[in-house]
Amino acid sequence: MIANTTGDDGAERGQRFVLRLPAQTGYLAVVRELIAAATREHAFPPHDVAKVVMAVDEACVNVVEHAYADAGSDALPLEVVVSVDPHCLDVTIVDQASTEFSPLDHPLPDLEHLWESGERGGLGVLILRQFMDHVSHSYQPGRGNSLRLVKYVSSAQHPSPV
Repeated sequence: MIANTTGDDGAERGQRFVLRLPAQTGYLAVVRELIAAATREHAFPPHDVAKVVMAVDEACVNVVEHAYADAGSDALPLEVVVSVDPHCLDVTIVDQASTEFSPLDHPLPDLEHLWESGERGGLGVLILRQFMDHVSHSYQPGRGNSLRLVKYVSSAQHPSPV
């Protein structure tokens, strides 16, 4: 679904997109392309486009690999709601997991330990917190998890909360 949003004066303010996809990593390319196109269309700087695409992709991968790990993700949907305007990108990622899974409940990784040990993974929380200006999570039993990621065009005005 695509919707244009308008202000009180009738001028177009932004766009809203809703994707509902099978929770499989092969479909995440669609999400990445939408995020990249939406941010470029609204004049986000190229370095922010790359950061936002990586953060949203990481959050979606977390749903597939962690929130749906025991559920068999083939039958479960992943919903991505994207609102973008000249000032900000607001992405909400919704799953239908039967248990709460918040990446914000995990501590920031010890980068030195990861480097020395050669362990893979564990950087998702850092990516979300460093690359996005606002990250929040909610869970409703019977409905699932909702992760909201916000990036402002001028991040200097809204520093990342780490």
